[in-house]
Parts: sequence; C-alpha cells; structure tokens
Amino acid sequence: MIPDKLILKIISPQGVILEKEDLSAVNIPLLDQYPIGIHPGHAPLIAETSNGTLKYRTSGEENEIEIYAGVLKIRNNIITILTSGEVSHKEDELYQTELVTYDRLMKTLIENTFSAQEAELGKEADGQ
Repeated sequence: MIPDKLILKIISPQGVILEKEDLSAVNIPLLDQYPIGIHPGHAPLIAETSNGTLKYRTSGEENEIEIYAGVLKIRNNIITILTSGEVSHKEDELYQTELVTYDRLMKTLIENTFSAQEAELGKEADGQ
C-alpha cells in the first residue's frame, strides 16, 4: 500500500528552512528548466534543482516558495532539498547568500545527510 502523503524538507547550511507534512503534491524546478511533479509513491530520485518557484499542495490549499539551485532527493515519500539559499520568516522572500562560502558546507551537508539516511535504511533492511 502506498502512503498518501508527502513530507517536504528544505535544508541550508544554516538549518531547516522549511518542513511541511501531509502534502498531496509538490512541483519543483529542475536544472533543465522543466519542473517535476511529485505525488505520493514517486520513485526514488536524486536530481539538481534550479532557481525558481517550488509549489506544494495540502488538502485544498496551494503554497509556494522561491528557492535557489540545490540538490533534490526523493525516497519513501520524503522530499529533501539541500540549497545554499536562505529564507526569511516570510516563505516568499529569499535572500541569496555568498555561494562561495557555502560550497564546502553544501558538500559536507549532502554527504552527511545522505550517509545518515542510507545508514538508517540499512538498519531497517537488516531488521534492527
């Protein structure tokens, strides 16, 4: 049985920018300038995102946030986006930070996030 809700996490080197649960759909701009629509049960995927508008839908309500380019991972209805952008308290305002400063941090964040998730999935597979 496929779960019927998505979880969206947008993370920067400074911490979690946005975390939403119980989503029915997410639309994210990819590097090739075409958006990808994600619904519950989507196949696992790792891709590069581009600057643009990310849209997410809850029951009957659609919201959006501007994001900077980053890395997208989809697995088990959890959508994780790692980006160097910084969002103010208003979800529709985004401030570009110095990308050079975050290059090393982004690489470390990606390695640590994906390594931790893969280790956790390995434990589940082993029945621990």
